[in-house]
Amino acid sequence: MSHTVTKNRGKPWPGNTRPLIERGLSGEHADLPDLLTATPEEIAERQRNAELDLAATQKAAAILRKGGPKAYEKARRALIPESRDRWDEHVEEEYPATGEGLAEFIRETLRPICIRMVQEVRFQPAIKAQTLGEGLQAHRLEKLSRYETHLDRKFERTLAMLLKLKELRNG
Repeated sequence: MSHTVTKNRGKPWPGNTRPLIERGLSGEHADLPDLLTATPEEIAERQRNAELDLAATQKAAAILRKGGPKAYEKARRALIPESRDRWDEHVEEEYPATGEGLAEFIRETLRPICIRMVQEVRFQPAIKAQTLGEGLQAHRLEKLSRYETHLDRKFERTLAMLLKLKELRNG
């Protein structure tokens, strides 16, 4: 993973602490338990599979753009089996069983899923770090902690003064 520094209101977000939402991951469909417990070998396998799925999806889209006889059948065969099964679940219900329907399905559903899967695997270390709280830099909270202590003491003095005033008023 690259450790680029991007600007956030004038302050840098170093490497893994950059919010994942900025990178296009909402966490909405992410399977966090799998991402957190996966071994490096499983992550590498997932990355290969996600990239193969994305490449197959892009190849199918290119076949459909090129057109020609049997473009629909060729594009359908170019998809990996899981994507083909997903298409079979959506065909006729939401999309017509045509090249245009398959192209729309790829553009609206399949390609975004493939891209999200590639990103999830690519950013797995950052996702894990942020989920486990390592993305939070506790040393930056020191100033806030000092303010909290200061305000606690002020509150205690104010409360003591109010109690004394009440006592004087009643006494």
